[in-house]
Amino acid sequence: MSHNPRVDYRTEPSQYHHWKLKFEGPVATLAADFDENAGLRPGYKLKLNSYDLGVDIELNDAIQRIRFEHPEVRTVVVTSAKDRVFCSGANIFMLGVSSHAWKVNFCKFTNETRNGLEDSSTHSGLKFLAAVNGACAGGGYELALACDEIMPSACPRCRCWACCPAPAA
Repeated sequence: MSHNPRVDYRTEPSQYHHWKLKFEGPVATLAADFDENAGLRPGYKLKLNSYDLGVDIELNDAIQRIRFEHPEVRTVVVTSAKDRVFCSGANIFMLGVSSHAWKVNFCKFTNETRNGLEDSSTHSGLKFLAAVNGACAGGGYELALACDEIMPSACPRCRCWACCPAPAA
C-alpha cells in the first residue's frame, strides 16, 4: 500500500478488539485474543494471534493504564485466550502490503511497547509473567522475553509449545 492513512493511537479498554484485561486485586491479566478480522488496515487477517500496529496500540494502552491507573497491581500475567497458540508474531501479510516507512514505524512502536514492559518492571516494581500456553514465534517470543518470567503451560494438550525467536530477538 503506497498510501499510509493517519493512525489514531487513542483507545481505551472498552474499544479493545484484541486484548482482554482483567483485574483481581494485585494481579492483572492481559489475555491475547486477537480478532483476525480487525486488522488496522485492509488486506490481511490476524490469524494465530499474529499482530499488527492496532494490536500493539491496545497493548501499549493497557500497560500504561495498569501502570498509572491501577497502583494496586504488582503482577501482570500476559497470556493467550486462544487454544494452543500464544502469539505467532507480526502478521506477514500486513508487512507484505505495507510501505517501507510503515514497517519501520510499526517496528519502532512495537519495540517501544516491549521496552515499556521492561521499564515498568525496572522503575515501577510491576512484574510481568508470560504464561505461554501454546505456540510462540517471532514477535510473540519477543513479547515473552520482555516479561520478567516465562512459564510454559502445564496443559498436556500444549506440550508441543515452541518458541522461535524473531531475527531481532
